[in-house]
Amino acid sequence: MHLCQEQHSVDIHCNVASLADPALSSSRAALAGNNGNEGRRDRNNQRCWLVFSLLIILLIFPGAIFALDGAPHIVKYQPVLSISGSMKLPSDVEVDQSGRIFILDGTADIVRVYSSKGEPIFTLGGAEILKQPLGIDVSPGGDVVVADSGNHRLAFFPAENKTPHYIDVPSSVDGKPSDPTDVNFGPDNTFIVVDNDNHRVVSLTRSGKVLWATGTMGRNPGEFRFPFLMDIDSLGRIYIVEAINTRVQVLESNGKFARFIGEWGIEPGQFFRPKGVVVNDKNEVFVSDSYLGVIQVFKREGGLIGVIGDGSGKITKFKTPVGMAISGNRLFVVEMFNNRVLILEKQDQ
Repeated sequence: MHLCQEQHSVDIHCNVASLADPALSSSRAALAGNNGNEGRRDRNNQRCWLVFSLLIILLIFPGAIFALDGAPHIVKYQPVLSISGSMKLPSDVEVDQSGRIFILDGTADIVRVYSSKGEPIFTLGGAEILKQPLGIDVSPGGDVVVADSGNHRLAFFPAENKTPHYIDVPSSVDGKPSDPTDVNFGPDNTFIVVDNDNHRVVSLTRSGKVLWATGTMGRNPGEFRFPFLMDIDSLGRIYIVEAINTRVQVLESNGKFARFIGEWGIEPGQFFRPKGVVVNDKNEVFVSDSYLGVIQVFKREGGLIGVIGDGSGKITKFKTPVGMAISGNRLFVVEMFNNRVLILEKQDQ
């Protein structure tokens, strides 16, 4: 198990809840439970048993997912290509304007680059350059930026250049080191960074100056609990997946809270362990659920459109879907435990 992926899985409410996510189960989760006092365990005991009971149901009856409220609308996508090989627990994927596919293979500290047909082209990074990277973004022109979590910084590779510039992500106000798990190119030559351990989102200039930072640990608007991956829509709105708060939190381009999408549960429109998010040019929001193995599609305002499925109307079950990308009518999905990126093409509805 990739150490960095182990770190970003703490569930401070209930030790048992970490069992719901084999991709992100953690020794830190166990420590959080063992170090809690008796009063705290008593207060959470009922919740833990409820979560445990639900887990048993999910483990025994995985086919019953989404059956509680009838069949959701199917958004039809057909698999057209699979990229695998030497990857081990990849976490994120992006596509540039020419169609090249950039896959972040964090266990190898490498970005693997493929042609639009899935042919390997080159790699970026390596053990002396990256350390436990988790998130990636690529500009239309081919610039690459990586959330270099283990080094508390961003690694910026100009287009066609394998030598990066480094941008430190500043520590939080209490001095705790930053923990960047994802980054996107923001407006006006900025970077928008998810700082997982500090429960915040930060806007940086290309030189690393903080323009704004928002967030603290909690469940209220503007608060986060271990935010993970993110995306930005055409109007600059920021969509952040919160795996532990089981929702997507949407911020305006200036960092102000806009809305939540989704909530905890296993019915359509709900999440059990959301991990990835991507927004297409129609402002439709795709959210992957690593445990349920589904990808749901939402309106920008939060209403559910449907669930990704095949031409026969059957829900597509992915194996630990995490990061995603969209290019044209194609959806690129990282299946972490399948060690591959699955590419699907939208079908006429």
